[in-house]
Amino acid sequence: MNKLIQSLGIALLAGSLFSCGPKQELQLWQIDIVQGDENATEVTTLETLTGELQSALSSINSAQHAYQYEFTNSVDVFAGYFTVNRSTFQYGGPLPFTYSWPNDYYPSAGGIGPTSSLYHAYTQANDFGKPEYKAIAQIIYGMTALRSVNVKGAISYVDSRNLKASRPLSYQSQEETYNMILADLDEAIATLEQVQPDTESLRAIEGEGMQNGTATDAYSAYNWKKWVQLANTIKLRLAMCLAKPNPTLAQQVATEALSGNGVLEEDFGGSWLQGTNVHPAYSISSTKEGWADCRMGGSIENAMKRLGHPLIGVFFTTNSGQINDKSSGATMLAAGVDYVGIRQGVTMEPKSSGVGYYNFSEVNTPVKFIRQTWVCKEEVLFLKAEAALRWGIGGSAQQNYEDGIRAVFTRYGASGVDEYLARTEIERINGKNIDYVDYYVNSNSCAGRIAIGVKWDDSESDETKLEKIITQKWISMFPNGGYEAWTDFRRTGYPRLIPVPEANKWTGNPTFPVELQLRRIPYDESDENVLIDIPNIASALTVFGIPGENSGGMRLYFEGDPSEYPWTYDEDESVYSYGWPIPKNF
Repeated sequence: MNKLIQSLGIALLAGSLFSCGPKQELQLWQIDIVQGDENATEVTTLETLTGELQSALSSINSAQHAYQYEFTNSVDVFAGYFTVNRSTFQYGGPLPFTYSWPNDYYPSAGGIGPTSSLYHAYTQANDFGKPEYKAIAQIIYGMTALRSVNVKGAISYVDSRNLKASRPLSYQSQEETYNMILADLDEAIATLEQVQPDTESLRAIEGEGMQNGTATDAYSAYNWKKWVQLANTIKLRLAMCLAKPNPTLAQQVATEALSGNGVLEEDFGGSWLQGTNVHPAYSISSTKEGWADCRMGGSIENAMKRLGHPLIGVFFTTNSGQINDKSSGATMLAAGVDYVGIRQGVTMEPKSSGVGYYNFSEVNTPVKFIRQTWVCKEEVLFLKAEAALRWGIGGSAQQNYEDGIRAVFTRYGASGVDEYLARTEIERINGKNIDYVDYYVNSNSCAGRIAIGVKWDDSESDETKLEKIITQKWISMFPNGGYEAWTDFRRTGYPRLIPVPEANKWTGNPTFPVELQLRRIPYDESDENVLIDIPNIASALTVFGIPGENSGGMRLYFEGDPSEYPWTYDEDESVYSYGWPIPKNF
């Protein structure tokens, strides 16, 4: 009789158990049909390898449902971009407030990546004379693993890639994972520079979109150097994560990344057709064309107002309806008057049209067709600005900083960039600072956090210059920068996000200062499979001799040695920043 030999059966099972991404279904091209022998061994073909790698590439861009779990309900909240505006969803349990644990949404953030789809390319590509397949698999895995370890603090880098089918798994620390990612990326770069795969080989992996016109942009557009530049860009991201715990290695990695073929100069990401592919964040936020499930974050609202950023009205709408005070019912804001965001961590309620946070600002139509990128041009320019500031490499810090700001204005066809670059102080109204106001629940209102201008000033301290770089990077990467922005915030203290309300701080133990905010997303201990791994996870979370534990307040390796880099707080009660953390990066 016919027997189906499913070459990815174990791989997909392992992926569904261990990864946090959307469920992967077996495709027809992933099944080899073999006649007769019930003891037939696994069959893998070049067609299988190619199909798997295509699947891996396409899976990095998340559709709306996956994006909501991986970004807007979690990481984008912690990064200050969005806040969820409802407590109940069709899928998953309640979300009583947007900084709560445990819940059904956060575990999806920071999945290691498409491990099952990369397995054969990593282990067998060389056998088929396709070393470039392994190189691309290494780059994809390195990119997604870096995102994952910066969310979780420790990951099963080796066992997940090997599709280990039984628990417990071994977990690598952030430091160990960084070293493994660097080794994979360096090998991939060396392979691609030696092999220099041609257009036909890359088109087999990347698809026909760029050739037949069904895509405006797609991956490397069949250029192997762009894959090398992507690998170098990931190295440059990683170098910044090493800046505090291992500054010598950080400078070495950054120098390598900026050498040779260098880093990306344009966007890199999945297949995208301009004017057709809708960004998931728009669909999730939009009331008229989407789900109305998230709104502008209070932190980015207040920052863009204080900085006088002209793109606030490009990114977001004004309030769509009248906003009434929750307690008194009094009208606090008429429809269409202001840009209003929701402070992260506030109490949520069931969504009801026109009630509560429903009428707060949503994503605006200019964002609708923005490309969902793996790396955007703006990010690379700000990474180079930080490299120049820290180590004097990568060009001029000021030039890269200003070019990064100009790039986002150009992306949206917006005017006013020269005036914006000349701003030396924050905006004020009638001489008063613009603070955050919650028109629905006034007790959530608080002082704004941004106190810097925009204009580059060589006489300012390196700390202030870094704050400017990271703050403008955060704004310029919207809506694609959630993972990188949250990492930047935790490793540098910038941008200065509005804190979580004390009343609704993280419910897990131990917790953390609401000003300092969440440091990592724990592994879900309600999952029996994960529970088996907890001792290994805790061991891998040990940082600079401090015992690790699976908590949201566990400090991560990229923050540096706590004994050498203690977080201190402003103790001057006469200034508005009393009690705020004081970042120390130099």
